[in-house]
Amino acid sequence: MKQYWLLQVTGWGLFFAIDSMLKVTAGIVSYPLFIAVFILYGFAMAASHCLRIWYRRWQRLPLLKVVAGVVSASLLCAAGATSLMLGTLVVIKNPIIQQASGSLHLLFIHNLLVVWPVLLIWSGLYFFITRQRKVDELETSQEDLQQNLQQAQLNALLSQLNPHFMFNCINNIRALILEDAAKARDMLANLADMLRYNLQSDAGETSSLSAELAIVETYVSLMKMQYESRLAYQVTVDDTVSQHCPVPRLMLQLLVENAIKHGIAKQIEGGLVTVTIRRNEQNLLIEVTNPGMLDTRQGGIGVDNIRQRLALLYAEHHDLNLSQQEDKVVARVLIPYKDEACG
Repeated sequence: MKQYWLLQVTGWGLFFAIDSMLKVTAGIVSYPLFIAVFILYGFAMAASHCLRIWYRRWQRLPLLKVVAGVVSASLLCAAGATSLMLGTLVVIKNPIIQQASGSLHLLFIHNLLVVWPVLLIWSGLYFFITRQRKVDELETSQEDLQQNLQQAQLNALLSQLNPHFMFNCINNIRALILEDAAKARDMLANLADMLRYNLQSDAGETSSLSAELAIVETYVSLMKMQYESRLAYQVTVDDTVSQHCPVPRLMLQLLVENAIKHGIAKQIEGGLVTVTIRRNEQNLLIEVTNPGMLDTRQGGIGVDNIRQRLALLYAEHHDLNLSQQEDKVVARVLIPYKDEACG
């Protein structure tokens, strides 16, 4: 509302200034005349406010009816503003009335033909501004809806991670309870650490690289209690990569879990899971390698989940692929690099 009145006063003040400048340019300099013009534009501004009340009810009318209504309503309001101006001049005994005492009808028509086009211009601007504002509001609403939808999709995908990981761990713990109670307690402690990280209420869809590496370390230590010496784990992070750079939450853990499930678990002697992280121009390259042969099952729920999350977070600015390199399977992820420590 404050913006509306600011535009009203500014706009009609501009009309008054232009009218006055035209009169001065034409050599017409008269204080009573400027008073009359000021009163006229004052009533015209009030008339435009009345038009606004009508126009707000015409938003859904057909275009032809709106145009006809604008022409008629602006003419009626222009006539009203002109009549009120002349009446005010009579009351205050402005010399203009005395000078035009024999031709008040001509004075009325002259001012009517001045105010009517101005109200038509005002009406056009009003419909343009209100329409543009509605378009902007609709675009903002659609953007908010899209962001909310995206956030809901991310939350749904993240919620898939917790049961997927938890059921695996619970099964492992259940198998160890009767065999090794101490080891089962250690696994429960590690599982508690994992759940505490996964269930952070204020966690976003990304986390720092250092936090993700730490939780993967916890996960691997938990898995080593099951696979013992069959599972070896190695991490290499290039010096050019900041520990603060954001990566999708639990993505590394899913990739390592996938490598253990489809690689280490199927090797009689086990093997080494390596995580290599380095810069690739303006991107972050993450590679997880495990021994074994690539099959269709290795791109299961976990990998599908990662693909969906990457698409939501980075649109087309990402890449994820699994490949066979000699006797090893390599999961390669490419995402935009950003050092959040530097903003």
